[in-house]
Amino acid sequence: MIAIIFAAGIGSRLKPFTDFHPKALAPLGGKAALVRVTEKLIDAGARRIIVNVHHFPKQIIDCLDSLPYSDLIEISDESALLLDTGGALAKIARESEFFATAEANEPIVVHNADIYTDFPIGEMISAFETSGADATILVNPHRESTRHFLFSANGCLRGWENTAKGIVKPHNIGDTAKLTRAAFGGVHVLSRSSIDTISESAPKTLAPFSITDWYIDNCDKIDIRAFVPAHSYNWHDIGSPEKLAAAQACLAHSN
Repeated sequence: MIAIIFAAGIGSRLKPFTDFHPKALAPLGGKAALVRVTEKLIDAGARRIIVNVHHFPKQIIDCLDSLPYSDLIEISDESALLLDTGGALAKIARESEFFATAEANEPIVVHNADIYTDFPIGEMISAFETSGADATILVNPHRESTRHFLFSANGCLRGWENTAKGIVKPHNIGDTAKLTRAAFGGVHVLSRSSIDTISESAPKTLAPFSITDWYIDNCDKIDIRAFVPAHSYNWHDIGSPEKLAAAQACLAHSN
Protein backbone atom coordinates (compact mmCIF):
# COMPACT_ATOMS: atom_id res chain seq x y z
CA MET A 1 0.00 0.00 0.00
CA ILE A 2 1.15 3.53 -0.83
CA ALA A 3 -0.27 6.46 1.14
CA ILE A 4 -0.75 10.13 0.33
CA ILE A 5 -1.28 12.71 3.09
CA PHE A 6 -2.80 16.10 2.28
CA ALA A 7 -0.82 18.48 4.52
CA ALA A 8 -0.66 21.61 2.38
CA GLY A 9 -3.71 23.47 3.70
CA ILE A 10 -3.40 27.02 5.04
CA GLY A 11 -5.84 26.44 7.90
CA SER A 12 -7.35 29.92 8.09
CA ARG A 13 -9.97 28.74 10.61
CA LEU A 14 -7.23 27.56 12.99
CA LYS A 15 -5.69 30.97 13.62
CA PRO A 16 -3.67 32.10 15.55
CA PHE A 17 -1.81 28.74 15.40
CA THR A 18 -1.65 28.83 11.61
CA ASP A 19 -0.23 32.37 11.59
CA PHE A 20 3.06 30.75 12.59
CA HIS A 21 2.69 27.02 11.83
CA PRO A 22 1.13 24.69 9.25
CA LYS A 23 -2.22 23.21 10.29
CA ALA A 24 -0.78 19.70 9.87
CA LEU A 25 1.52 20.28 12.86
CA ALA A 26 -1.29 21.13 15.28
CA PRO A 27 -0.61 19.28 18.56
CA LEU A 28 -2.63 16.18 19.37
CA GLY A 29 -1.76 14.34 22.58
CA GLY A 30 1.90 15.32 22.51
CA LYS A 31 2.37 14.65 18.79
CA ALA A 32 1.70 16.67 15.67
CA ALA A 33 -1.49 15.66 13.85
CA LEU A 34 0.61 14.83 10.78
CA VAL A 35 2.83 12.49 12.80
CA ARG A 36 -0.23 10.65 14.14
CA VAL A 37 -1.51 10.12 10.60
CA THR A 38 1.87 8.92 9.32
CA GLU A 39 2.21 6.48 12.23
CA LYS A 40 -1.27 5.13 11.56
CA LEU A 41 -0.50 4.59 7.89
CA ILE A 42 2.84 2.92 8.61
CA ASP A 43 1.09 0.60 11.07
CA ALA A 44 -1.52 -0.18 8.40
CA GLY A 45 1.21 -1.35 6.04
CA ALA A 46 2.18 1.70 3.96
CA ARG A 47 5.51 1.03 2.24
CA ARG A 48 5.79 4.62 0.95
CA ILE A 49 4.12 7.88 2.03
CA ILE A 50 3.82 11.03 -0.09
CA VAL A 51 3.09 14.30 1.74
CA ASN A 52 2.15 17.51 -0.05
CA VAL A 53 3.28 20.84 1.44
CA HIS A 54 2.57 24.54 0.90
CA HIS A 55 2.02 26.56 4.10
CA PHE A 56 5.25 26.78 6.17
CA PRO A 57 6.64 23.84 4.17
CA LYS A 58 10.05 23.78 5.90
CA GLN A 59 8.41 23.13 9.27
CA ILE A 60 6.68 20.06 7.86
CA ILE A 61 9.81 18.83 6.10
CA ASP A 62 11.90 19.26 9.25
CA CYS A 63 9.26 17.38 11.28
CA LEU A 64 9.18 14.48 8.84
CA ASP A 65 12.97 14.37 8.54
CA SER A 66 13.17 13.82 12.30
CA LEU A 67 11.09 10.64 12.17
CA PRO A 68 12.78 7.22 12.28
CA TYR A 69 11.04 6.20 9.04
CA SER A 70 11.80 9.44 7.14
CA ASP A 71 13.29 7.42 4.27
CA LEU A 72 9.77 6.14 3.53
CA ILE A 73 8.44 9.68 3.02
CA GLU A 74 8.52 11.81 -0.13
CA ILE A 75 7.53 15.48 -0.36
CA SER A 76 5.28 16.84 -3.10
CA ASP A 77 6.14 20.54 -3.05
CA GLU A 78 3.29 22.96 -3.74
CA SER A 79 5.10 26.01 -2.33
CA ALA A 80 4.64 27.92 -5.58
CA LEU A 81 0.92 27.13 -5.94
CA LEU A 82 -1.56 25.43 -3.63
CA LEU A 83 -3.30 22.92 -5.89
CA ASP A 84 -6.23 21.80 -3.71
CA THR A 85 -6.89 18.08 -3.33
CA GLY A 86 -7.51 17.15 -6.95
CA GLY A 87 -4.60 19.17 -8.26
CA ALA A 88 -2.39 17.64 -5.57
CA LEU A 89 -3.19 14.12 -6.80
CA ALA A 90 -2.58 15.12 -10.42
CA LYS A 91 0.84 16.55 -9.51
CA ILE A 92 1.75 13.39 -7.59
CA ALA A 93 0.70 11.18 -10.50
CA ARG A 94 2.91 13.17 -12.87
CA GLU A 95 5.96 13.83 -10.72
CA SER A 96 6.25 11.48 -7.73
CA GLU A 97 8.97 8.82 -7.83
CA PHE A 98 7.13 6.88 -5.13
CA PHE A 99 3.86 6.91 -7.08
CA ALA A 100 5.71 5.66 -10.14
CA THR A 101 6.59 2.50 -8.19
CA ALA A 102 2.94 1.69 -7.42
CA GLU A 103 1.79 -1.62 -8.83
CA ALA A 104 -1.30 -1.67 -11.02
CA ASN A 105 -3.49 -3.29 -8.35
CA GLU A 106 -1.88 -1.67 -5.30
CA PRO A 107 -4.31 0.32 -3.12
CA ILE A 108 -3.42 3.96 -2.54
CA VAL A 109 -4.76 5.46 0.68
CA VAL A 110 -5.34 9.21 0.75
CA HIS A 111 -5.72 10.79 4.21
CA ASN A 112 -6.22 14.41 5.27
CA ALA A 113 -3.63 15.51 7.84
CA ASP A 114 -6.27 17.52 9.70
CA ILE A 115 -8.44 14.49 10.50
CA TYR A 116 -8.02 12.47 13.69
CA THR A 117 -9.77 9.11 13.46
CA ASP A 118 -9.10 5.65 14.80
CA PHE A 119 -11.20 3.38 12.58
CA PRO A 120 -9.27 0.36 11.17
CA ILE A 121 -7.88 1.41 7.81
CA GLY A 122 -7.22 -2.26 6.98
CA GLU A 123 -10.97 -2.88 6.89
CA MET A 124 -11.43 -0.04 4.41
CA ILE A 125 -8.65 -1.37 2.17
CA SER A 126 -10.21 -4.84 2.26
CA ALA A 127 -13.61 -3.40 1.33
CA PHE A 128 -12.02 -1.53 -1.59
CA GLU A 129 -10.22 -4.61 -2.87
CA THR A 130 -13.25 -6.88 -2.47
CA SER A 131 -15.64 -4.48 -4.23
CA GLY A 132 -13.47 -3.93 -7.29
CA ALA A 133 -14.34 -0.22 -7.09
CA ASP A 134 -12.20 2.52 -8.61
CA ALA A 135 -12.36 4.52 -5.38
CA THR A 136 -13.76 4.05 -1.87
CA ILE A 137 -14.44 6.96 0.48
CA LEU A 138 -15.00 7.06 4.24
CA VAL A 139 -18.46 8.43 5.05
CA ASN A 140 -20.79 8.70 8.02
CA PRO A 141 -24.57 8.65 7.42
CA HIS A 142 -25.17 9.90 10.97
CA ARG A 143 -22.77 12.83 11.35
CA GLU A 144 -24.53 16.19 11.12
CA SER A 145 -23.34 18.31 8.21
CA THR A 146 -24.80 20.69 5.67
CA ARG A 147 -22.82 18.92 2.92
CA HIS A 148 -23.39 15.30 1.96
CA PHE A 149 -22.44 12.81 -0.67
CA LEU A 150 -25.46 10.99 -2.12
CA PHE A 151 -25.31 7.22 -2.61
CA SER A 152 -27.49 4.60 -4.26
CA ALA A 153 -28.85 1.64 -2.30
CA ASN A 154 -25.76 -0.42 -3.18
CA GLY A 155 -23.37 2.29 -1.95
CA CYS A 156 -22.36 3.82 -5.28
CA LEU A 157 -21.82 7.58 -5.43
CA ARG A 158 -24.51 9.41 -7.35
CA GLY A 159 -24.08 13.06 -6.34
CA TRP A 160 -23.67 15.71 -3.66
CA GLU A 161 -25.76 18.31 -1.89
CA ASN A 162 -25.33 21.41 0.23
CA THR A 163 -28.51 21.77 2.25
CA ALA A 164 -27.56 25.21 3.60
CA LYS A 165 -27.33 26.65 0.09
CA GLY A 166 -29.90 24.42 -1.60
CA ILE A 167 -27.35 23.08 -4.10
CA VAL A 168 -27.57 19.58 -5.57
CA LYS A 169 -25.08 18.14 -8.09
CA PRO A 170 -25.20 16.90 -10.77
CA HIS A 171 -28.18 18.89 -12.01
CA ASN A 172 -29.74 15.81 -13.66
CA ILE A 173 -29.51 13.56 -10.60
CA GLY A 174 -33.27 13.00 -10.41
CA ASP A 175 -35.17 12.08 -7.23
CA THR A 176 -32.72 12.45 -4.33
CA ALA A 177 -35.27 11.07 -1.85
CA LYS A 178 -34.25 7.58 -2.95
CA LEU A 179 -30.57 8.22 -2.17
CA THR A 180 -28.65 7.86 1.10
CA ARG A 181 -26.93 10.95 2.53
CA ALA A 182 -23.55 10.67 4.23
CA ALA A 183 -20.88 13.14 5.37
CA PHE A 184 -17.37 12.70 3.99
CA GLY A 185 -14.64 11.66 6.44
CA GLY A 186 -11.47 12.79 4.67
CA VAL A 187 -10.06 9.32 3.90
CA HIS A 188 -10.07 7.61 0.50
CA VAL A 189 -8.69 4.45 -1.09
CA LEU A 190 -8.08 4.66 -4.82
CA SER A 191 -6.61 2.52 -7.54
CA ARG A 192 -3.51 3.74 -9.35
CA SER A 193 -5.52 3.93 -12.57
CA SER A 194 -8.05 6.26 -10.90
CA ILE A 195 -5.33 8.69 -9.87
CA ASP A 196 -3.84 8.47 -13.36
CA THR A 197 -7.29 9.31 -14.74
CA ILE A 198 -7.52 12.32 -12.43
CA SER A 199 -4.15 13.52 -13.75
CA GLU A 200 -5.10 12.91 -17.38
CA SER A 201 -8.31 14.92 -16.97
CA ALA A 202 -6.42 17.90 -15.50
CA PRO A 203 -4.94 20.60 -17.74
CA LYS A 204 -1.32 20.31 -18.86
CA THR A 205 -0.44 23.31 -16.71
CA LEU A 206 -1.78 22.28 -13.33
CA ALA A 207 -4.35 24.46 -11.61
CA PRO A 208 -6.19 23.96 -8.30
CA PHE A 209 -9.28 21.77 -8.28
CA SER A 210 -11.14 19.74 -5.68
CA ILE A 211 -11.21 15.95 -5.63
CA THR A 212 -14.75 16.22 -4.27
CA ASP A 213 -15.84 18.11 -7.38
CA TRP A 214 -14.01 15.59 -9.57
CA TYR A 215 -15.81 12.70 -7.88
CA ILE A 216 -19.17 14.37 -8.43
CA ASP A 217 -18.43 15.15 -12.07
CA ASN A 218 -17.23 11.61 -12.79
CA CYS A 219 -19.43 9.37 -10.61
CA ASP A 220 -21.37 8.24 -13.68
CA LYS A 221 -18.15 7.10 -15.37
CA ILE A 222 -16.20 5.38 -12.58
CA ASP A 223 -17.21 3.25 -9.60
CA ILE A 224 -16.93 5.27 -6.37
CA ARG A 225 -18.18 3.45 -3.27
CA ALA A 226 -19.07 4.44 0.30
CA PHE A 227 -17.27 2.88 3.24
CA VAL A 228 -18.93 2.91 6.65
CA PRO A 229 -16.89 1.24 9.44
CA ALA A 230 -18.60 -1.75 11.04
CA HIS A 231 -18.01 -0.51 14.59
CA SER A 232 -18.11 2.84 16.39
CA TYR A 233 -14.98 4.95 16.11
CA ASN A 234 -13.63 8.38 16.95
CA TRP A 235 -13.51 11.05 14.26
CA HIS A 236 -12.51 14.69 14.61
CA ASP A 237 -11.83 17.48 12.15
CA ILE A 238 -9.18 19.70 13.79
CA GLY A 239 -9.80 22.67 11.50
CA SER A 240 -10.74 25.20 14.19
CA PRO A 241 -9.53 25.85 17.78
CA GLU A 242 -12.77 24.40 19.16
CA LYS A 243 -12.57 21.25 17.04
CA LEU A 244 -8.88 20.81 17.86
CA ALA A 245 -9.70 21.07 21.56
CA ALA A 246 -12.40 18.40 21.15
CA ALA A 247 -9.92 16.05 19.46
CA GLN A 248 -7.36 16.68 22.19
CA ALA A 249 -9.98 15.90 24.86
CA CYS A 250 -10.93 12.69 23.03
CA LEU A 251 -7.32 11.55 22.97
CA ALA A 252 -6.81 12.40 26.62
CA HIS A 253 -9.90 10.40 27.55
CA SER A 254 -8.93 7.38 25.44
CA ASN A 255 -5.44 7.31 26.96
